[in-house]
Amino acid sequence: MLGQLLWKCFSFVYASANLLAVLILAAVRDGAFFKRPSKDAVRELQIGILEIQSFDDSELRDRSSETVVKTESLLRKDSPQFPQDGPSQPQNVAVFIHGFPDSYLLWKKTLGASSLDSQTLIAVDLPGYGGSEGIETYSANDVLEAMTEFILGMREKYLKDQAKMVVVTHDWGAVIGARLAAEASQLADRWVIASVLIPELAYSNTTAKAASAKQMLHTYLRQPLRVSLLKNASRTLEPVVSQMRRSFYVFIFNLPWPLAPIFPTFGNYWFLRLLHKAGIGRIAPGKYRKLTSKEAGDAMASSAGPGLAQLDEPNGYATSLKKRLSNNGMLEKVRIYREGLFRGPWEKSIETVVALSEIQSDGKRGSGGSRAGLFDDGPPGALKAPATIVYGADDPAFESRLALDGIADYLAKDSQVVVLEESGHWLPLEELGSSAIEEVVGWAMGGEQGALKERFAGKWKENVRFRTQV
Repeated sequence: MLGQLLWKCFSFVYASANLLAVLILAAVRDGAFFKRPSKDAVRELQIGILEIQSFDDSELRDRSSETVVKTESLLRKDSPQFPQDGPSQPQNVAVFIHGFPDSYLLWKKTLGASSLDSQTLIAVDLPGYGGSEGIETYSANDVLEAMTEFILGMREKYLKDQAKMVVVTHDWGAVIGARLAAEASQLADRWVIASVLIPELAYSNTTAKAASAKQMLHTYLRQPLRVSLLKNASRTLEPVVSQMRRSFYVFIFNLPWPLAPIFPTFGNYWFLRLLHKAGIGRIAPGKYRKLTSKEAGDAMASSAGPGLAQLDEPNGYATSLKKRLSNNGMLEKVRIYREGLFRGPWEKSIETVVALSEIQSDGKRGSGGSRAGLFDDGPPGALKAPATIVYGADDPAFESRLALDGIADYLAKDSQVVVLEESGHWLPLEELGSSAIEEVVGWAMGGEQGALKERFAGKWKENVRFRTQV
């Protein structure tokens, strides 16, 4: 009890200090409180919204009459914008799930990949993002139920006998993917999980390192001449401290509500524009270029979702999305950080349990199985289906020692961890990252013929490391 109180006090002080520091930095360095959007910026944003929200699969269909590319929004499955009949041929199906602060358009490169011809590709907006309606809470229960219902619906709508289902995820979408691969693994034959910490693995690594450092400090207090204990404790705790520095914004998002909305919206969305620069403008580790007006407008439109014109169209998006227009949906998006999705409990509905059991009994998912053994499901949160973890070596969001140490214990048979050198966090937008994800998806949907490691070695021998194979 006392420990929880101390942690809450520390979190509040740490978050408040970071919020103040960021506000000062943005004001002094970037003049964020004094700049107003230029006419060009406003125009490009408006154009971006019109172009992006009218995006459909027509340009992609031109390359192959067999390719089906769909964009779907949760709670909008019956919109006449999307055909209700699935493909007549037994095509494999891939569902793409984005993260914060993106929309389905994060996957535009992959959706247009020629190597994925003759497949069914479905990109979805998370609840409260893009064109999807929000949900009552962004707890593990509500989000995982919503996403499970969506994937089940896509299986029923598009997946034919003998076809494969692949779920491809990034960032918060990958948190969802990791949890579903652990708790509802029947949904897909393979999970592609990019740029994220597996929740229970990260928690286990964090608590283990903290406990080890604490024990060293206790010993030092009894033996103050052993200065090496202090050094070892500091070294052991360093990955945890590193992750806290990287996650400063997460602490800010969890401030009490009168303070929390300040950060995602101040200075004409200063933080959101910073994320766009890190994703689109990255040219090398720690080096970023300025976005063009069109790039900035398209990025803002992609994050913001439908504009007023689209919401007013008959049979279009839900009118409830209008309330998000005043803040580009940012206040809805940050709730995903606040309401327990990362490690909160998921009590599956009876409908979900029955649907998953039916998939298992029908043999519609390949057998992965945990590597932990016949009588052991592995540690809590271990993935129960084959997964490919794709991680950028220079990911600024996650500390690799918490993300990857001991990961083999959390992976099912036929899984692998692929580390991309000189790659950052927004892998679906980067040249190597998007190409690597395309390669993994193509391999998975093509029956996983040949070793993935050999395929990567033939193309990116110097830039890819297979850290773990199970």
